Amino acid sequence: MGLIGEFFGYMAGILTAICFMPQTIKTIRTKDVKGLSLTSYFIYTIGILCWVVYGFFIHSVPMILFNTISVIFAGSILYIIFIEGRKNEKN
Repeated sequence: MGLIGEFFGYMAGILTAICFMPQTIKTIRTKDVKGLSLTSYFIYTIGILCWVVYGFFIHSVPMILFNTISVIFAGSILYIIFIEGRKNEKN
């Protein structure tokens, strides 16, 4: 694949892994989940978990690493959406 291909692969992994970081930080700080979809985050998180599993099958450290980071961010948002949604149901 070459050095240039590896560079772009790692950059893609890094950028897609951290793309949810700002949303995660904002959601943790504000607990405002009104505009976020539980269904979308659930589907996305399951999809990324599938990429992690696939990475294990093909022995791809970058795929496992970067998608695990994505799962942590998206899973955190998913958890907050679920918890805040339950709180709003009680009120």
